[in-house]
Amino acid sequence: MRKEKVESNMNAALLVQRDPAMAAIMGAMGGASADFGDEIGEFGDDSDFGDDFGFTGADDFGDDFDFGTDSKGGDMVAAKRALAFKRVQQRRALINPNANSSLKVERYTFSISENITLGTAQAFATLTGQPDVTIRPQRLTCNAPSPMFAFFQVIRMANVNITVGTGQEDAFNYNANGVGQSLDMPTLNPANRATILGNYTGFTPPGFIPATVVPFTVTFKGPATLVAQ
Repeated sequence: MRKEKVESNMNAALLVQRDPAMAAIMGAMGGASADFGDEIGEFGDDSDFGDDFGFTGADDFGDDFDFGTDSKGGDMVAAKRALAFKRVQQRRALINPNANSSLKVERYTFSISENITLGTAQAFATLTGQPDVTIRPQRLTCNAPSPMFAFFQVIRMANVNITVGTGQEDAFNYNANGVGQSLDMPTLNPANRATILGNYTGFTPPGFIPATVVPFTVTFKGPATLVAQ
């Protein structure tokens, strides 16, 4: 019996060496040399994390998964269980991607808009707004239906202008069907504003009725916090 126990522990140790990261996650790696989690409250010393999955330490690792026995399928059984555990974690992340994170981040959309009258040229006067949460925009889209519909002179995030030249930019570049719209804009928080300076040319695209009042909308998309900070 003692010999079988020793062989079991040796097999468990070999399995730990094959995938130390997974072994650490599943609570199978311990001892004085393991300092995983020390900076967050000595996770490896006091936590019962491994017990939740039926592990009580490296000595018992092989026993729980039938390692070190005469069964030739022991390694395969353990691999299947580890894969199943990883799969569950991946699926759980779809429901709660911010689990175990003190910073809750999602991908949100933030829009500013101004009414325009089709057929009547006008400069943008109120195309500005503040987000409700902190957001770092990575894409800009607008509802310019055609070229020559509107132009941007300035796209400003807080006090940073992301247009670095003196020329005007056709808003159609940022049509929802456009390509190459990825930008790396400054982070915007609720205390700051996004502002666009430009103008609507007065062009009425085919299929639209002149004199119709419609909102011209500019939308920023990117990672954002779940609550105001």
